[in-house]
Amino acid sequence: MPATPTLHGIDGCPAGWLVLSQKSHHPGSTISAGIYATLDELAPKLHADDIVAIDMPIGLPTPQSYPRACDIAARKTLGPRACCVFSAPCRGTLEHLDHYPSACAWHREATGKGISCQAFNILPKIHELDQFLSHRPATANFHEIHPEISFAHMNASSGKPTPVLTKKSSPDGSQTRIALIEQAFPGNLQNPAAMDRLNQSLGPRSHHGKPRWALNDLHDAFAALWSANRINTNTSENYLAEYHSNPPRDDTGKIMLIQA
Repeated sequence: MPATPTLHGIDGCPAGWLVLSQKSHHPGSTISAGIYATLDELAPKLHADDIVAIDMPIGLPTPQSYPRACDIAARKTLGPRACCVFSAPCRGTLEHLDHYPSACAWHREATGKGISCQAFNILPKIHELDQFLSHRPATANFHEIHPEISFAHMNASSGKPTPVLTKKSSPDGSQTRIALIEQAFPGNLQNPAAMDRLNQSLGPRSHHGKPRWALNDLHDAFAALWSANRINTNTSENYLAEYHSNPPRDDTGKIMLIQA
């Protein structure tokens, strides 16, 4: 009998990667949590049949394929919150990890558009994930998600994804996302004992004045875990300009696709 895959929802955080894990086919099973400084540190806990949903661009476009069709489609779904989805930068930008003006100048020359500060700030993590998948292709099944797209599907009305219009950093936005997570994973964020257990697993939110993780990171990891279950059960949505069974790949063979 094949082993039951484990589902993982991952979001980047200041300390590295915030990871939530749960055995599939057991909706009420315990969710484990941890923070890993690098994906290489996480790798020993992953198995080839695991499903990993991660909030980070995977397939990176060339100047000719920029912007990615999945980014365009995701922004269309979010409507007034389209600004939450930035265009994944071209692979060549990874040569300019340490200097925003250089990265922006290269990207503008290649595509006619610069890159946002938000995109530049996560370039090191994009690069880390890209290298990890290139050197460990059989570690697990990695899928790109975007938490705001996942939350829109969790918040669906009459089967249609409904964006959460309040910012996740606002009190109302945080409470709305907590309520959606609680519907999907009862007894976690609104259960003091369960929340204490998660806090103990993740450790302090800051260390010597430096942030390690924030509640937004935890909420986004829950959204990723929710999408991992949908991917595992073949009920996820694929975000392309128009759906087809052969999604585009980047020049290293990685799929350029957001799932929810």
